[in-house]
Amino acid sequence: MGKPTSSSSFRERLNFSKLAIDHPWLTIGFWIAVTIAGILAFSSLKYALFPDVTFPVVVVNASAPFTATSEQAAALETETKLTQPIEQRLQTLAGLDEIRSTTYPGQTVVSLAFEVGTKLDASQQLVSTEMKRLSLPTGSTFQVIPLNLNEAAVISYAIQGASQTLAQLTPIAQRQIVPAIAKLPGVLKVELLGVPVVAPSLADSQQKPSSSQQLTSSATAVRFDGQDALAIQVIKRSDANALEVVSQVETAVQQLRDRLTNVKLTLAATQADYIREATQATIEALGLAIILSVLVIFPFLWNWQATLISALAIPTSLLGTFIVMATCGFNLETITLLALALIVGIIVDDAIVDVENIARHLEAGESPRHAAIAATNEIGLTVTAATLTIVAVFLPVGLMGGVVGQFFKPFGITVSAAVIVSLLVARTLSPLLAVRWLRPHGSPTETHESGRWKAFTDAYQRLLAWALNHRRWILGLAALSLALGIGLIPLIPKGFIPTLDRGEFNIRYTAPLPTEASLTQANANQSSKVKPNAKPKAPPAPAIDPLSDSLKVAKQLEQSVRRSPQVQTVFTIVGSRQGEPNQGTLY
Repeated sequence: MGKPTSSSSFRERLNFSKLAIDHPWLTIGFWIAVTIAGILAFSSLKYALFPDVTFPVVVVNASAPFTATSEQAAALETETKLTQPIEQRLQTLAGLDEIRSTTYPGQTVVSLAFEVGTKLDASQQLVSTEMKRLSLPTGSTFQVIPLNLNEAAVISYAIQGASQTLAQLTPIAQRQIVPAIAKLPGVLKVELLGVPVVAPSLADSQQKPSSSQQLTSSATAVRFDGQDALAIQVIKRSDANALEVVSQVETAVQQLRDRLTNVKLTLAATQADYIREATQATIEALGLAIILSVLVIFPFLWNWQATLISALAIPTSLLGTFIVMATCGFNLETITLLALALIVGIIVDDAIVDVENIARHLEAGESPRHAAIAATNEIGLTVTAATLTIVAVFLPVGLMGGVVGQFFKPFGITVSAAVIVSLLVARTLSPLLAVRWLRPHGSPTETHESGRWKAFTDAYQRLLAWALNHRRWILGLAALSLALGIGLIPLIPKGFIPTLDRGEFNIRYTAPLPTEASLTQANANQSSKVKPNAKPKAPPAPAIDPLSDSLKVAKQLEQSVRRSPQVQTVFTIVGSRQGEPNQGTLY
């Protein structure tokens, strides 16, 4: 025999399939360990709707007493003496991405959005420090409120009573309902909505401000199915499993129902149902993909052992991928489940190529061991190059920055990890199993020379011959397909995330603030109540109540929405977490 060429020697040096075949127990032991670790990793993954992406927002809610006698004058004075100084002081903060403000007479709400990934606690501390250094008008008060926009409520309940008023329900909710749920594992906090509170300017100062208008409304108001109510929103910890938290809350609420017979706790909103359905559907799709892969592979290989070896690559590669997902802190959510469903076909490709080439060498009369080494030596570099090309495409997606990068990091890394693990399976486990299980059985064309297989191969050969003899037609069709594909791009809907039909939607609205005419009328109404012989005195300043006006808008929207027979429930929250009472949401 002649000396091996340099390319052959290079292939042989990189053929670690030979090492796997020469050390079978080490190879089997390694993949058994991967399987066990993958099962444990899968059991530790949390179910969620979207990846854990932190959107750090800090809200400054400040108020001050001003002496202006009209709404416009008070608003302008608040803008000049309160809003603008706060904005100028805070706009140079490190990591600040956007700053917005809303000014009311005597009150301002400044919302600061920091860059994705910024620690919320550090941002809150930074804002608080700068606010303490700022010189504000006499009698001013402020609150610094941290908001993590990723902290959506996983489940909400409406609280209503058979005969109790909201004022009577409030202490029951505060002393019995909220503490019972807040102590559950995985619960970050429980927000009680619809409870009347005193405006910050009245609660935090010792003397009543002399402003001509004050916000005396409650922070939020709640309605459920057209009736006034209280509500609790349960927000889970970022590292908690949404389905587990919801299950624990549901159990605790049932116990409260048994104990508080006069209080009605009704499920108002939950993420759990859709997460369960989406997760179950994707897992079923993965199982179906594995079954269909096996059914497609068998007619071509026509060997149950070869089919089984190829099929084993799918669960083994997925279990190895679960280890990477758990290590990176990913969840089982829309993005990662999409990645897993996408790579099932890619995973099985490597194993099929290896197993089919080994079977071809066996049919040529080679021994199983020699056939496995020779076959993997022939195609090893090709399979490796194809797999690394996929990694080169998807790994940069997982390394993107910004908001988009935070969402697609789990996608890119999950796909890259899956194909790398599948390459290891195809280069180590599949050849070893082929040596142990595969034996010559005759090629499919020999076994089914007069059957359907021969008819299929003959039809394909005729089609291939026609294509080679009509190259211009084939190239023309290819060019036409390319042009049509490019032309259809503008017609494809675009969006940040897929449009999901969850059987629910939100109506968000902003109600107008009270007008000067309404304040003038309020003054006139108060003046008409003065007794004729009474000593004249300045009329009290009318109180601005944007929450009341916002509630009227919500009721009008409720009436419109509930006319549809397809609407099952309507859960209304008037007022926002940022302290803007003229905004609301109908779920």
